[in-house]
Amino acid sequence: MSESFDIAVVGSGAAGIAAAVCAARAGCSTLLLDRNNSAGGTGGFSGLTTLCGLFDGAGTYLNDGFSREFAEALAERRPPVKMGRTWVLLYRPENFRAAAGKFLAAEPKLQTRWNTPLENVVVRANRIASLNGIEVGAVIDCSGVAEAGRAAVEQLLATDDTTQAPSVIFPLEKVKLDLNSPLAIAQILSALASAGLQSVSFMPGCDAGITSVKFAGPPAQVPALLEFLRRHVPGFERCRTAQTEFHIARRAGAMIVGRYLLTGDDVLGARKFPDAAARGNWPVEQWSADGKQRLRYLSPNEYYEIPARALQAARTENLFMAGKSLSADTDAIASARVMGCCLATGAAAGNLAAKYLQSSRT
Repeated sequence: MSESFDIAVVGSGAAGIAAAVCAARAGCSTLLLDRNNSAGGTGGFSGLTTLCGLFDGAGTYLNDGFSREFAEALAERRPPVKMGRTWVLLYRPENFRAAAGKFLAAEPKLQTRWNTPLENVVVRANRIASLNGIEVGAVIDCSGVAEAGRAAVEQLLATDDTTQAPSVIFPLEKVKLDLNSPLAIAQILSALASAGLQSVSFMPGCDAGITSVKFAGPPAQVPALLEFLRRHVPGFERCRTAQTEFHIARRAGAMIVGRYLLTGDDVLGARKFPDAAARGNWPVEQWSADGKQRLRYLSPNEYYEIPARALQAARTENLFMAGKSLSADTDAIASARVMGCCLATGAAAGNLAAKYLQSSRT
């Protein structure tokens, strides 16, 4: 007799963690599988130290439920921090991975399979019947690159380097310069451009004296970047990073077109929906290949809603999606891709998949 689960979750980043835990808590036997060797995704392994999209304009939680539960477990009693017009939660990546492991291990109806790429997806009568030789009742795609959606031949949309260019993220310490000064940042960027190096941006770190750097160039150029900063930019003479390997961090990838396509107009217009499943208010944040950021904000104190229909595939009736794979155009995903929103949509997709199975059995 073949192995079977009520729900399979593909991908174990923020959305996948939330989807798997919530599906299991709803009483469904749940399988979480990932091609990597442990849970964490972007939040645990990219070098990020700011969890964005959790809070409204006053610094209070936008979404209750699992997204808040996970953030509070991660926060270590640390309050949110104002960053420009937005609020973020500073965290340590190792704590993100540890929190993910604890939440997953606490659910008796949840199993995990690591180092397991998605393979052999069988679709029958507009339903995914099995994957990796395992029978499933429903699938939640949290892969960020629409792995299950692609296998089910759903219509996909994709981001590219004109709107969601990747970056290399790493911590930097021993910088003796005010990185909150627009003039100082302009001088740094000008010096880098003159040297033919890609631009950088700086984010606050969780620990005093450490800042998080986003570099628009390739990983192989990071040593040259650091050497240039030390030699040519005052205040960086003794800068160093504890990181020894550098990797590309992808902001977004591919989205599955669902029963509703969330648009940039929905986001910026703070649209509300009768079947709302999650809330977001992060600006439409786009990055070009040269490291230039473009931000478009919602009106102050506003938020938009993500409908449940944007979390269910258009054709495959038992395929749900969350996080960076949700049904959104390239403008909308530039807001909804941040981790706070991924946690919220992941939790919603886990509950939606569980309700789908309950209704299909009655």
